[in-house]
Amino acid sequence: MSKSPINEAVLSQILNLMRNGQLNRCIEMGLAPEVLGQIQHPTIMSLLLNTPVTWAKVSIDEAIVMKLISGAARSEEEMRLIERAIRLGATTNLLNKFFGLSPQEIALQRAVIGVKTPRGRWPELSEDQDHLVWHRWVHLMEENQVDLKDSLAMLDVAMLVAEELITDGLTLAQIWHRITSWISQGVYPPNKENPWRHSAQMLLLHEQQQVVAVTSEEGDEAR
Repeated sequence: MSKSPINEAVLSQILNLMRNGQLNRCIEMGLAPEVLGQIQHPTIMSLLLNTPVTWAKVSIDEAIVMKLISGAARSEEEMRLIERAIRLGATTNLLNKFFGLSPQEIALQRAVIGVKTPRGRWPELSEDQDHLVWHRWVHLMEENQVDLKDSLAMLDVAMLVAEELITDGLTLAQIWHRITSWISQGVYPPNKENPWRHSAQMLLLHEQQQVVAVTSEEGDEAR
């Protein structure tokens, strides 16, 4: 059997680290201090280099590799989607959830395309705005046959709604907040068998949102 190329590569790395005084790195690789004291001896070095027995192992963290690959291979389409979401008023949390961007990356993206970082609490939707968002959301979800399990497709629909209603001063953050509220409260998907029950749910949920908004404002004034 010939010598192991893995042994040779690892030994070369170990010797290079030792020459540069990075002994802790060698220890992290699995070498005890007493072994480091012997490894530079010519006889020991020759033995480790020429033995056909593989004494070094290489492990791969597949999750990290895939994360690096996906980050490097981020498509132009995804970059356009990110820019579109930022321009429509996506929050940092929303961008992090869907695209894995750090706050620093998001701040840089906003700066590059000239979008200011949103500040403070966004205003609650009026009842008319609430119904307008609802009707466009329901229509586009049905039209595009979007499954609730496909969160990215849902985000795309939310952006379509935001683009249609941007002249009304609505942001993607506001629209996404309402959509997720409807889903968590069981208002969406709509109850086609009992539309009156659905209308009552919508009105109650809207009133609850208004109460929360007023309470928050009163708390801010008290502080």
